Amino acid sequence: MSEGIHESGRQTDVAAPESTNAVGFVASEGNSEALARAILRAKDQGYEVFVTNDGESHGEALRFAETLGATVVELHADEPDDNALRQRLAIAAEKQGHSTLFVNLDVSERINYGRSEKLLEQDDFCVDAATHEPSKADSLLDNVLVAIPAYNESVAIGSVIHKTQRYVSEVLVVDDGSDDQTADIARRAGATVIEHEENRGKGTAVRTVLDYATEGDWKAVVLLDGDGQHYPEDIPEVVEPVLDGDADLVIGSRYVETASDDETPAYRRLGQRVLDVLTIGSGGATVSDSQSGFRALSANAATELDIRTDGMGVESEMLGDATKHELTVVEVPIDVRYEEVDGQTHNPLRHGVSVAVFVLQMIRDRNPLLFFGVPAVVLLVSGAGLMSYSAYLYQTYGAFHQWRFLISGFVLLLGTLSLFCGLVLSQVRNMVLRIDP
Repeated sequence: MSEGIHESGRQTDVAAPESTNAVGFVASEGNSEALARAILRAKDQGYEVFVTNDGESHGEALRFAETLGATVVELHADEPDDNALRQRLAIAAEKQGHSTLFVNLDVSERINYGRSEKLLEQDDFCVDAATHEPSKADSLLDNVLVAIPAYNESVAIGSVIHKTQRYVSEVLVVDDGSDDQTADIARRAGATVIEHEENRGKGTAVRTVLDYATEGDWKAVVLLDGDGQHYPEDIPEVVEPVLDGDADLVIGSRYVETASDDETPAYRRLGQRVLDVLTIGSGGATVSDSQSGFRALSANAATELDIRTDGMGVESEMLGDATKHELTVVEVPIDVRYEEVDGQTHNPLRHGVSVAVFVLQMIRDRNPLLFFGVPAVVLLVSGAGLMSYSAYLYQTYGAFHQWRFLISGFVLLLGTLSLFCGLVLSQVRNMVLRIDP
């Protein structure tokens, strides 16, 4: 029996805790998806992963395992037996300094890591992992869909899906034209994947989610970011008010409960407050975290909401539309993390500016009197103040400052025109609403 060995590996997923323990898997025909899920579970538990093949090439499965952060131990042999597979995995793990290796030759059987560790004797290095049949069905949330809009999130999407599958039976990933392996990783991790041919924006991805949800018999839809910032462990708390019939839209808020260990950077919090105020002005509900992408919707909300934006302002538009349709909106506290989140694909400043511009456009369209009225008041007060001061100088000192009067008159004219536009457009909007409510 001729044999050869080749090792390679690179870490691309969210970094796992350091560990001296490792786990070994075998890639075989038809088990690539189960292998991907097994690797993600092991990485989530803090284990380093080694993968070998069963004598056949299975190059695609091995390359994909490598993208998930596994070390590939490629074995060239004629029908190697189980002992040969264990031996090659053990050699590779020991070579990299690991003190323990659990071997799972059949990735369709999930490893019970707690039981496996109890099997270890003091001098053991390589042992067959203890496995168990999946028994999580009883704890899954009934008829709840978790949807993840994603764009170039290959770094974290696998771990997010794996953690989410502990709570729901179906995870939907809408890949918005990613040019990395986001869709491939999500599909192999067990998610339902809908792919857009090109990047069309988060708003379009959310519309795709709502279209998919309304075609099924879901009690609730949970939206979750795919960059690893949110904790899937918060899903039961976020969706609970919807399942209990107490809310149509639940916002997972980072700020509803002030905590001393809040990780939100100061510049982000300032920007969030500005966007919160603008969202309220656009007709949205008064909430503490209007831009949170972690939210739950009832079946009624998924049907009623009419999302029209294609971009990142979808969270603000959703709140405004929920208020328009008199949907019940509540907030529940969630935790987020900003450190070691490598999957984020949007610059925070550019993101904030684009959302602010969109929300201002919503205020213009939905509340033109507010949009034009506030600048009108500022201009009228400023113009009146400057003209009064100019008149005071003329009466007191006899000094006539022509430029002051010209500027104040121009500012007063602009203020008057702005107020007039606000009144007229507000009246037009009210007439349109009466015709087509």
